Amino acid sequence: MLDRDAIIKKIQSLADTDLQVVAEFLQSLETKKAAGKHKPDALSQVIGICDGPSDLAEKHDSYAY
Repeated sequence: MLDRDAIIKKIQSLADTDLQVVAEFLQSLETKKAAGKHKPDALSQVIGICDGPSDLAEKHDSYAY
């Protein structure tokens, strides 16, 4: 289990240059977390890029053969 107090004490003892590295790392974690929530799947990205009805149900035989 993580000991928050120990982590905070370590952060408080860091030099300014090291604090910048920690801040950038935390920013990258937040960015990854936000990007993961809104990542579209591959199928939804290609819907509607080809000719014909968007669901390809209408006249499906003429598209398949």
